[in-house]
Amino acid sequence: CDTNKLRLAEALAAAAYAVGGIPTITAFPPTGAHGRQVPDPVVGACARADVYFLPTSWSMTHTDARIAAQQSGARGSTMCEVTEDCLAAGGILADFEAADKLARKIGKLLEGATDIRMTTPTGTDMRAKISNRPVQYETGLFREPGQFGALPNSEVNISPVEGTTEGVFIGDVRLMGYGVIRSEPVTIEVKDGEVSTISGGDGAEYLERTLASFGDRSAYNLAEFAVGLNPEARSYATNLEDLGRLGFGHHGIGSNYAIGGDVKAPCHIDVIYKDASLEIDGKLVLDKGAFLGAV
Repeated sequence: CDTNKLRLAEALAAAAYAVGGIPTITAFPPTGAHGRQVPDPVVGACARADVYFLPTSWSMTHTDARIAAQQSGARGSTMCEVTEDCLAAGGILADFEAADKLARKIGKLLEGATDIRMTTPTGTDMRAKISNRPVQYETGLFREPGQFGALPNSEVNISPVEGTTEGVFIGDVRLMGYGVIRSEPVTIEVKDGEVSTISGGDGAEYLERTLASFGDRSAYNLAEFAVGLNPEARSYATNLEDLGRLGFGHHGIGSNYAIGGDVKAPCHIDVIYKDASLEIDGKLVLDKGAFLGAV
């Protein structure tokens, strides 16, 4: 955990001890950016664990620590911006087995597909190539060695082939690191796989400033297409509930090396929108937030 989340770490440790686990808490200062690397001792601790929980202020999903844990056979969950409340109500109470079944159906369509498109009624229209990219099942189930999630999130995602994403997306739910943006949507244009322009209110200025602060062009990489699967996740409640809300979509900006891509950037920032539609090789799978019966 980071030092802002020690209370949550202690609660998780107590729960682990109660069911026979031997918990260890490794604490470090907040990193200050989603997807920023953590100190090497934290990477080592994750790699040596059997099960890990990572309650932090800034996401560790797209870091060496999470990847080292997965590669060593550990299973567990990143838990960015998790609060006491969202461990007791909302998305955490979902039927994650049902969400996982839905994800596997979508995944079968994504595996072997060439083209992906996501749209919304407000103007989002994003297209990319996904040939030979692995599907990521962050569904909330991690019972087997090497599986991971981001409780209470439940999603299925894929990283587009670098340089192929074109279009525009309009975040109207949440911008990671900034907060809720439903009253000030952020419009992001993407060309040749990179963010080209950002417009909107204070949220847009925050995103422009944040990406520029890294001084690294890889921070602008369009890294991810994702849809939420969790019907119990509460809208606008927390970051992970918005990411996983059934019918919400999001795109990640920055690193994709942790989800099957080739870019290791200094960040991974998600921008979330509602009423998503998803097409896979021209087949409509999700229509304005509702999955179709064929899925």
